[in-house]
Amino acid sequence: MEKARRTSGFFSIITHRLDMDAMETYRTYKLRDEQEKAFQQMKSQMVSDRQRTWSEEGKTGRLFILFVSMILGSVVRHTWRSTELHELFSSSLDVLDEMRSIRCIEHTGRAKFITPFVGRQLDICEAFGFDVPQGCSPDYVSRKKQPKRRGRPRKRITETDL
Repeated sequence: MEKARRTSGFFSIITHRLDMDAMETYRTYKLRDEQEKAFQQMKSQMVSDRQRTWSEEGKTGRLFILFVSMILGSVVRHTWRSTELHELFSSSLDVLDEMRSIRCIEHTGRAKFITPFVGRQLDICEAFGFDVPQGCSPDYVSRKKQPKRRGRPRKRITETDL
């Protein structure tokens, strides 16, 4: 504490009608800056500036999801800082933006399809220790090429022909 006071210069904390000395006030409010940064992260990175909920259960659920997303965001930041991703991307948000284009496409009656991982997305998977899902590597070809048939193609049957 003494070292922090010597190197930081001074602390300015204003309280209203609290009977505390300077050190007790500092101990009470010392995490305030970290809390404000956490709320700022929720509002900016997690895009949660407006809580569109109508019930207490909905608000509790949203806050839980925000809490989990903040944990995942800190894991992404730590991995970005501690691996070669720090040289490839300017921020941890750029890492997330690079992965944003991956989609899982579902159609009724068909198997799910995940879009292929390409370029720096493969570097991100390697840094996090993820295996690229089967069928999503860049050499994957989505459709089998049919050999061309000779002649004129058949007409399609329409409802008026029936």
